Amino acid sequence: MPARHVVGPRPDRHGAVSASPDILEQLLHPVSGDTGIDRKALAELLLEAARSMKPDIDTPSEGLLRADPRLAQLRMVLLGPEIEALSRLEDPAQFAAAVGRVLPSAVAHASGDGQLGLALAPALEKATQSSIRSNPRTLVNILYPLIVPAISKSIGETIDKTFQSLNESLKHSLTWRGLRWRLEAWRSGQSFAAVVLKHTLVYQVEHVFLIHRHTGLLMSHVAAENAESQDPQIVSAMLVAIQDFVRDSFHGAEQQGLDALRLGELRLWSEAGPFATLVAVIRGNPPEDLHEVLTITLSRIHSEYNLLLETFDGDSTGLEGVEADLTTCVAQRQQAPLQARTGFPWLVALTVLVVLLLVAAWGIHWWLGERRWDDYVARLQAQPGIVIIETGQHDGKYLIEGLRDPLAADPEALLRAAGLVPGQVAFRWVPYEGLDAPIVLKRLVASLAPPAGVTLTINGNRIVANGSASSAWLDRARLAAETMPAGAPVFDLSAVTNADAARDAHWADYVGLLRDQPGIVITEAGQRDGRFVISGLRDPLAANPLNMLSEAGLNPLLVTSHWAPYESLDPTIVLKRLQKSLDPPASVALMVEGDTIAAIGSAPSLWLERARMVARLLPSGAPRLDLSQVRNVTDPELVKLSDTIQATVIRFDYNQPLPAAGQDETLDQLASELNRLASLAATWHFTIQVMVTGHADASGTGAFNLSLSLARAEAVIALLNKHGVDPEMLGLRGAGALEPLENKGAPETARSGDRRVSFTIEMQAQS
Repeated sequence: MPARHVVGPRPDRHGAVSASPDILEQLLHPVSGDTGIDRKALAELLLEAARSMKPDIDTPSEGLLRADPRLAQLRMVLLGPEIEALSRLEDPAQFAAAVGRVLPSAVAHASGDGQLGLALAPALEKATQSSIRSNPRTLVNILYPLIVPAISKSIGETIDKTFQSLNESLKHSLTWRGLRWRLEAWRSGQSFAAVVLKHTLVYQVEHVFLIHRHTGLLMSHVAAENAESQDPQIVSAMLVAIQDFVRDSFHGAEQQGLDALRLGELRLWSEAGPFATLVAVIRGNPPEDLHEVLTITLSRIHSEYNLLLETFDGDSTGLEGVEADLTTCVAQRQQAPLQARTGFPWLVALTVLVVLLLVAAWGIHWWLGERRWDDYVARLQAQPGIVIIETGQHDGKYLIEGLRDPLAADPEALLRAAGLVPGQVAFRWVPYEGLDAPIVLKRLVASLAPPAGVTLTINGNRIVANGSASSAWLDRARLAAETMPAGAPVFDLSAVTNADAARDAHWADYVGLLRDQPGIVITEAGQRDGRFVISGLRDPLAANPLNMLSEAGLNPLLVTSHWAPYESLDPTIVLKRLQKSLDPPASVALMVEGDTIAAIGSAPSLWLERARMVARLLPSGAPRLDLSQVRNVTDPELVKLSDTIQATVIRFDYNQPLPAAGQDETLDQLASELNRLASLAATWHFTIQVMVTGHADASGTGAFNLSLSLARAEAVIALLNKHGVDPEMLGLRGAGALEPLENKGAPETARSGDRRVSFTIEMQAQS
């Protein structure tokens, strides 16, 4: 036995025996070189060592030696580290650390034994269930990369199968063979699509390869008897290289691969599994159901040889049974049913003859239709305003594309004339404006609507108008001629006479007359819709344009006027405005002298004052009002009347609101003087205001005296109104005893002088 280095127990500070943490690994892993130990003798020694550590063990040992004093030394030599390790098992933390070091290698060593999986399965199931309950999204994230591609592939194969069945059914549905197959489907109870696939899908699986997915090595290969190919290893390597090329070349295909590859009449179908890929080489047109056969075979191989496929390193030992499964795939084939030999097919010959006759009749009909179609296209191309760009057939109909002027001939109306059915022809027209002379003529007739006296004809590349028309129509026609597009025929209006020439001359004279009128500004003058139209600015003091229409020989019903009012600064209009606003007296004359309006004559000061105020208010740019030649005079009668009225007094008795006896004559004279004063004031453009003031003597209270004075003034105004004096000219005022006269003499005489009504006159120039 080779020598071993024994580490004896080392007491710690508490006196306990401690050892190295690596001792448990020495117990579980035998030291190299110990393979020659007598295990039976070692077991006896270990049993004796156990009894020495725990004396209550009474297990009888048959054939074992009894305790020997020398065994203690032998135990320390042989089992010193193990005893130390066993003593440390009582510390959970140290034991967990030691187990953690050896657990990965122990699990890897025991993975080949199925008992480990059986022991861990219940615990793993419970842990998985708990994890899914707490967070179901985790399971979804794990299964999503696997389930989604599988579902997509299943849906794709189902769609391919459906389209394959539909394609074959449509291909043979209207053939003679298809009729026989429909009869067969009716008699056998199968669907028509199934019968068609049975007769049309002829294929054979020639090779099946089982390739390891991770290493790319060929695991098994089976070929049909009549199949020829290269070395299976070379073919397998090429298939793996193609798959790797596709994954490396296209983004997003890293986890995918080629499912199908077609080389002429050969097809390569690939089904991928977790550890192996099944590739079938098929000759012919296989059904989509063959995918399901390959998938089932690959699933069965994975379930039976899962461990061998996972650990495959090039050694195919144990995979001999795979060839039987691959042979099942190679056996998939289908041959076309043999046709029974019969006699001369009279029915077929008759059918062929009928078909030939029908084809000939159809050919003649087609040729005639093509002739009619060509004639129609040529006729359509000759139509002005139509440009054909492309003709052909689309969706079983004739198709014409091009440009068409809205005024060109109707293509569908021409179809009927050519013997074609309108529903067989589709048109795609893009509208445009044709410049052919006939189309331009149609457009001019439609837009201008020439009167009965005008005719439009085509003369080469010119459209000539002849006859007589109104000036309004001529204006529209000239505008149309000026706006003709480049390249269009020339529109010649030189041969058309104006039927309204005389009326237009009167209109021109009228417009010229208005332009010469002061206070009128013309902004627009013309004709619209057969009527004359004129608009502009007109001062209210200017001449009336409507009154001037008859002078010009125009019918007012034919003229539409729009005048906006404004204040003209023309000297003539300003003179009229001053005449109306100042109303100068007969002694004053206003006249225009250049750009100045001069006033000449004599006028009272009040009128002059008002005239100067108006002169200051004239707008900027208006003629200046010159008043330097007006003499300031005053009417003697006006002054005399004013003084006489202001000196007149109406007397009252003590404590009486009505005038005293004997005052009627004074009131009559006063009323006459007031009316005369009003007449003179109107002549001189004055405004007269006569204030009637009532007075009282000092006897009595102030309030009573004020009320009495107002009553006396009201009584005088009422009496003057009866005598014809304008009440608007009279004003009312009560002074009470606050304005006594300075009378000398007896007190009673002085008080009687204060019982009166006085008059005050105010004159102002009218504004």
